[in-house]
Amino acid sequence: MERVENEKLSLARLWRNPPVRRLSVILASSLLITVVLIAVYSHYSTERLKNTWLDKEAAMLGTLYSEHPDLADKWLGQLSEKGAPTPEAVAEGHKIMERYGVASLFESRWLPVLQQYHWSTLWILISSITVLIALIAWLLFREYHKLLGQIRTLAVSLEDTVKHNKPMSSFVYDEGELGLLANGAQELTLRLRATIEQLDQDKAFLKDTVADISHQLKTPLASLMIYIELLQGDKLDPDHATEFLETCRGELDRMEWLTLALLKLARLEAGALEMSLREVPLMDTLQQAVKSISRLAEDKQIEMLIEHPDSELIIPHDPHWLAEAISNLLKNAIEHSPIGSNVSISLERTPVFVRVQVRDQGRGIEAQQLPHIFKKFYRSSTEGSGVGLGLPLAKSIIEKHGGILSVSANPLGGTIFNLTLPHHPFPMNAMKLTEL
Repeated sequence: MERVENEKLSLARLWRNPPVRRLSVILASSLLITVVLIAVYSHYSTERLKNTWLDKEAAMLGTLYSEHPDLADKWLGQLSEKGAPTPEAVAEGHKIMERYGVASLFESRWLPVLQQYHWSTLWILISSITVLIALIAWLLFREYHKLLGQIRTLAVSLEDTVKHNKPMSSFVYDEGELGLLANGAQELTLRLRATIEQLDQDKAFLKDTVADISHQLKTPLASLMIYIELLQGDKLDPDHATEFLETCRGELDRMEWLTLALLKLARLEAGALEMSLREVPLMDTLQQAVKSISRLAEDKQIEMLIEHPDSELIIPHDPHWLAEAISNLLKNAIEHSPIGSNVSISLERTPVFVRVQVRDQGRGIEAQQLPHIFKKFYRSSTEGSGVGLGLPLAKSIIEKHGGILSVSANPLGGTIFNLTLPHHPFPMNAMKLTEL
């Protein structure tokens, strides 16, 4: 598309406008027609005046020849002579003409030929000029009507886009300033529609987030209110009061984790949280994730194994957030594994990416549930203490690294989470999270 590169409107730039070119053609054609008409009329009127003068001369010659043949021959001799007459002959002729009242100040209306020539010339010129001006006015009106019609169509399309968020129904693919204006209006409408759609998405996202937080906090808040009412009474023995207080503390911890997880997920989805990628060993991050979840593994007597550790494997990633994503995968694996089983972590290096696999020995995930496993608040079973936010959070974090998180059934039993990270991730602004 054509772009505005200079604020000044040069002649070359002006000539690229189709209306200017058409206007120039109209004016040039009008000038050419005018010159041709003037030339034709000048020739016609000259011939007419010449013929009339010759008729007059012929009549005078005939009369003179019938009465004085010698004078007629002499007069014809004077008329056929080449060259200008002598001043003496001209002065003598004027004296004779004044003697008979035919002086140089003789008004033209007294000569019928000149009078007729005057009026015919006047009317022909007035008529021709009137017709020519009318033709030029019609052509100019037609040209400006077309130009203004295009501008009006563009304005109506722009108004529809602004008021009703509709795509432009009319496009102008033309050269010149009108083409630039149409191009700018089309770009403006596209950006305006994208902005409106983004605002609608942000509004829907905020609405869903508030609804999710309200829904997830409603149950633990109700439990807390019941326990607090029971504790305020005098009917509980010390053992039950202690148990209820521990339950309240557990509910508060769960609410805190839930709130923090929702806030992290919201910041990731809103693009308000950027990863700080650094070239650090991946094994350090894996060990950090294993350490953060080791208490839960010990409670269920589950051993976490890192197969084929590679301490020299270095890829760009954010250790803090990647460790949180892997710890969520490990937490999910531990909660769905039987007591005394193993959760294994393996590494695989390729020239393009690094794959991390987290395998558990649980009962696995049914095939119809796999497409929904990364949706917010989705739970495939009632096992574990999660609320369905750990896996969506892990997926968002890994996608922020330019990686992919997928899940599949383990042929030997259990579930396998495949985490793929590139050696050279794309720029942050090119990464887009999957809608959960």
